[in-house]
Amino acid sequence: MADALSSAKAVHAMLNGQSEDTRDRPVQPNGHRIPLPDLEPPRADLVGTLVQRRSAAKFADRPLDMAALSALLRFALGVQRFVQAQGVDKHPLGMAPSAGGLLCLRAYLLVRQADGVPPGIYRYESVSHQLIEIGAGDPTERLTEVFLQPEFASNAPVSIALTARLDVAFTQYPLRHYRTLHVDAGVAVQNLYTIGTALGLACCAISAFDDRALGSLLCLPDSEIATMLFSVGQKA
Repeated sequence: MADALSSAKAVHAMLNGQSEDTRDRPVQPNGHRIPLPDLEPPRADLVGTLVQRRSAAKFADRPLDMAALSALLRFALGVQRFVQAQGVDKHPLGMAPSAGGLLCLRAYLLVRQADGVPPGIYRYESVSHQLIEIGAGDPTERLTEVFLQPEFASNAPVSIALTARLDVAFTQYPLRHYRTLHVDAGVAVQNLYTIGTALGLACCAISAFDDRALGSLLCLPDSEIATMLFSVGQKA
């Protein structure tokens, strides 16, 4: 697995071609947890929702409400069911399908304005449906260094960063699975768009970002890479 990790990281660095971020990474998660409310799924016609789906670069200048945030995470990225697999009796399978049912993807929230969630950086735990604080404080200034279109840093109330765990992927699959991880991320983004649209939110998937700056901001280990950003908020 070590050779696959090294090769995948080398390819990832070459494809992104971003300058190295040499600053110290933020502190590790402090353990502060924010439980999210358990909600009913949005009632919407699937085809109608797909037809209405748009990418929005403008958002209302007000907080994303807790109910919408919780529903977006629960029904786009949460757990669909538990099965006997991977050597355990209750292995979680996500709402967004993944290759081999592996738990390779993670979601982080970069929160500027959200009801019930102080500004900061959080990791979403899908099984417990909670947010775990990574770092406190408004991330806007650091986000201007992450987005290649820095206006997104101050426009979106919340940005969701999707990452992929190479260590989990290469435990079961060869190096070829590096590209499958990006397919998994694309499936998750489609879920975010669909649920976000059903909830009446403004959404935008973003691939133009500095990988090293984002990895530093999220305190990612060497075995975890950023794949996509997804900005979300109330409609302007």
